[in-house]
Amino acid sequence: SEALPSPTMGTPGLFWTALTMAMLTLPVVIVATEEGLRRVPSGLRASSYALGATKAETVLRIVLPMASPGIMTGIILAIARAAGEVAPLMLVGAVKFAPNLPVDGDFPYLHLDRQFMHLGVLIYDGAFHSQTDAKGASMMFAICLLLLLVVMTLNILAVILRARLRNRYLVN
Repeated sequence: SEALPSPTMGTPGLFWTALTMAMLTLPVVIVATEEGLRRVPSGLRASSYALGATKAETVLRIVLPMASPGIMTGIILAIARAAGEVAPLMLVGAVKFAPNLPVDGDFPYLHLDRQFMHLGVLIYDGAFHSQTDAKGASMMFAICLLLLLVVMTLNILAVILRARLRNRYLVN
């Protein structure tokens, strides 16, 4: 019987790409989280302790809900930034054409060792390998529009989510 393939060091694939993108977006999330936690007034923490709440209760019921607008915004903006990254993806697994996608109907259904396709790589390939026919150029423009719409939608979602959470948890 065949052994299942596993992601190994140096082999391009979805697993290493996910780790690379996590490392690239982590600073954005960390800074947004720190900023959100800094915005929670220390008086709220002190009043929570004065009413007999433990440190864990204060963090879970006071600090995190108040900091959640900044944290969620940072996470969504990091995802939007990662959606537009092309260079790191090309180094660790994204290809122009992948005959076998990482997700299929064969067990284990998610194959982390397979290469994958990404809109940014298609745009890069179309821009630097000039398209002479109108059909190929229009496809590249459609891909650009789709990627822009994905990033813009994520940014609008971040603004809406931040406003909702701010209205819900911030005291006027």
